[in-house]
Amino acid sequence: MVPASRFELLPQITDTKMDEDITPITVTQVQDPIGRQMMSHLVYTLRLNGDLFLAPVEMEYPKLKVLDLGTGNGIWCIDMAHAFPQSEIIGNDLSPIQPTYVPPNVQFEIDDFNDEWVHPANHFDFIHGRALYGSVTSWDQLLRKVLHALKPGGWWESVETMVEFQCDDGSLPEDSAVKYWVGIMRIACERAGTSFDVAGRVKEWCEAAGFEEVTQRVYKLPIGPWPKDKSEKTLGSYNLANMLSACDGFSLHLLTKFYGMSVPELNDLMDRVKAEMKNKKIHSYFRMWVCYARKPEAPYESRPSSRGSTIRPPAYDLSGGETTDCASITEEYDEYEEDDTDAETSQRASPPAQSIYHGRRGHRGH
Repeated sequence: MVPASRFELLPQITDTKMDEDITPITVTQVQDPIGRQMMSHLVYTLRLNGDLFLAPVEMEYPKLKVLDLGTGNGIWCIDMAHAFPQSEIIGNDLSPIQPTYVPPNVQFEIDDFNDEWVHPANHFDFIHGRALYGSVTSWDQLLRKVLHALKPGGWWESVETMVEFQCDDGSLPEDSAVKYWVGIMRIACERAGTSFDVAGRVKEWCEAAGFEEVTQRVYKLPIGPWPKDKSEKTLGSYNLANMLSACDGFSLHLLTKFYGMSVPELNDLMDRVKAEMKNKKIHSYFRMWVCYARKPEAPYESRPSSRGSTIRPPAYDLSGGETTDCASITEEYDEYEEDDTDAETSQRASPPAQSIYHGRRGHRGH
């Protein structure tokens, strides 16, 4: 089991209000990169009902080797190590921000996955990458490296979000600040030589690279506590806190250097963007894409196959393996909650049950 003390940051996140005019959580304790990554990990894991990944990897098989690309603060690796202590977990990242005291089956490497890999061919049973988008210089080259490093029959999983604000009830105006912000961020990314729209393309890239059994699932991430459903409200609250803590830093370099915005102009825009994010009358969300795929088996493979696990269908399996246009997605929320609660009397979102992080054997994670 994962010690509860390892999540001592989470009570701090849930103990304070974000602003006087909004319900749940705060951003004051998640302004630093490590805090933001903890919050992001919480959002991703809540969306997948406590799972750390979806690929049908038989993690109970002893001594499986797992690699996490761009591991950041290493929280995914640490959770995996606690859940599957018989496996060997490696996380790599350019920044040495990972903790020192970790489970014995975890190790971290300071490395750039865009460079040549130090690991031999046919080495890993499972390779995982989450929120890599702008840090990947070439997805074609990355997927070739993943294929080379995976054992025959091994699995690759990608988790990416497409930060393109949408709503299903017309509550988000076409001339909204958040839509304008996303549009100019896309332009700035293109000028910077990177891509803002990665999530929906990973499936086709995996197929082109030579992976088999490519499966894609699409999820909604509500922004704010507007859903009526309690679990969706909690998820939206954490996602909102994550967005509010990240949007300034995410925008500053790109919009000043590659879009020509002055700092005062940017500050004014971000004030309007945040106000819309916090407006419970706007029922917005963005999408998260999970794509997993298998390296073809070698002839006469003698090692037990990593295939065969029966995955529990996730709650919002929207695509069934195919890309799904958001307009065709069945409504997931029972009703929209009316914004009739004053900020002073609003209740804070309850933190998720600790069992999410306590290594339930049946949960594969991310």
